[in-house]
Amino acid sequence: MQDALTAIVQAAAEPFNKAAVTTDNSYLLIHPPERGLDFTDMILDKCLPDLASRGIPHLVLDLSGFLFSCFSDEELKNLESDEFRNYRLMRQGLSGRAEKRPETRIRNIAEEHPGTNLFLLSTNSLFPLVRYGEVLRNLRDLPLRIFVSFPGEERGGRPHFMNESDGGNYLAVKITVKS
Repeated sequence: MQDALTAIVQAAAEPFNKAAVTTDNSYLLIHPPERGLDFTDMILDKCLPDLASRGIPHLVLDLSGFLFSCFSDEELKNLESDEFRNYRLMRQGLSGRAEKRPETRIRNIAEEHPGTNLFLLSTNSLFPLVRYGEVLRNLRDLPLRIFVSFPGEERGGRPHFMNESDGGNYLAVKITVKS
């Protein structure tokens, strides 16, 4: 994990490059799903204090309770009534709406804190509704560096989030956290 920690801190310390060509100023922090708590502890206990001591701007967006706070009561009622008519349609609608919410929140953070390093943690809590490749695809223009906790692995050059093919067209730099 030390190699990954060093790579993350070095990436966060780089001057911000808004005109990235081959990447979109985002990083996939790939780690085994079963080591998710260890990974989160490494970020919170080692990485963020190191960044703070160096004066490197950073924020954390913890997605663990995100679904409970991003939908209005009216939206939930509409989804509830959809469920009784067509479960597949309701799930697709929920997924589409859920994918837009992190994007909106990240855009707001970019407006308030341009040039900062944003760490998305507890990303597995939005699984299987959110595909982070789709979220990142729509955020390439932001003046923000995004580090995405990615519990999974690469197989044959394709990312697998929580052991499911993610299929995202990632232009993100990949940092793999070894067990």
